[in-house]
Amino acid sequence: MCELGLGHKNNVLTPTQIKIEFPVKKISKIRHAYTFTSILTNDGKLYVTGLTSRTGFGSDLTEFTQYPQFTKNNTVIKDIGGGYSLFVILTQDYEIWVQGQFAGSNSSNSKVIRKIQTGTKITQELSSYNIMRCCDRNLIFFLQSNTYLTQDLGKLLKNGYFSDCNIQNIAVHKILIETRIGKSFDLIKKYLESNCKLKEIQAVLKWIYCDEMINFKRTNEILNHFGIQDAQKTKLLKNDLKKLLFDEQTSDFKLVVKNEDDEDEDEDEEELPIHKFILAARSGLFLNMFENLDQNLQKVKDYSGKSLETIELLISFLYTDELPITADTDQEFIKEEFEDIVEYYQLNPKIPILDIFEKCSKK
Repeated sequence: MCELGLGHKNNVLTPTQIKIEFPVKKISKIRHAYTFTSILTNDGKLYVTGLTSRTGFGSDLTEFTQYPQFTKNNTVIKDIGGGYSLFVILTQDYEIWVQGQFAGSNSSNSKVIRKIQTGTKITQELSSYNIMRCCDRNLIFFLQSNTYLTQDLGKLLKNGYFSDCNIQNIAVHKILIETRIGKSFDLIKKYLESNCKLKEIQAVLKWIYCDEMINFKRTNEILNHFGIQDAQKTKLLKNDLKKLLFDEQTSDFKLVVKNEDDEDEDEDEEELPIHKFILAARSGLFLNMFENLDQNLQKVKDYSGKSLETIELLISFLYTDELPITADTDQEFIKEEFEDIVEYYQLNPKIPILDIFEKCSKK
């Protein structure tokens, strides 16, 4: 039982603490295969133990040892997986490396770790994967059909935060319905309630709020009625919400932010037009703020101490899951301000905001 990492090969029948050279809180993922165990840390380092000769590590290990393959070039490992005779590594650049017997490789030497040639299209699709799993000699990626944006807006269907109308007694948001469908709300409501069953309406709303297609054929038929063809490719949620970003005409609230870069001696303030339901769905801080505000108030100050540019980038991200960084952006300053932004604004804790920042800054 050397895959236990206890320093010996004896069977252990009771829970026993193992010794590792890094704090437990640094562990990101643990994967156990038939005869070996692997640990991935938050900073992308990989440690293994067990009958690693089965998948080409060269010798058996009884203690967790750092895997040496990617240490020389400081490659960051994003995910790991193990099957009966297969070990898989996914790097931060979405390169797939396999060791052992893999059905998708022509290599006869299973003991050598090798990179799988995936092609540009697959590499791009992997950037939205949700789960990676190995089974015997096969590797499976479950691509997530939604993003952090669609996950958060899905809460609106469930909880109806700041809804202003309804369809078949389902609380909805008029401006979102109109922006997604491209027709007046009254026209949309009348058609859905007159021609669609409740489950069909729920499926259309699932697409509107989450970009998800349930009952694909019927949902497409309904969207085709409104002139929307091939909705999954031509009408992405983030692109439609981009139309609402800082839009004075459709906004229902204003966030007041200090503008410390103003040349006047007196500190100026900017009023950013926003939609309460979007910010409430994406940020726990904004949700609590809006729920406890006097309903007659039309604006509120931001007391985070963040710069105007940082707040504008944050709101852009809340609407689109993207950070519109330009050549004029003071990237070092903004990056520093973003370090605690997920925690302060109580965003989805799974959002890798600094990774997203880095990726957007390279575009």
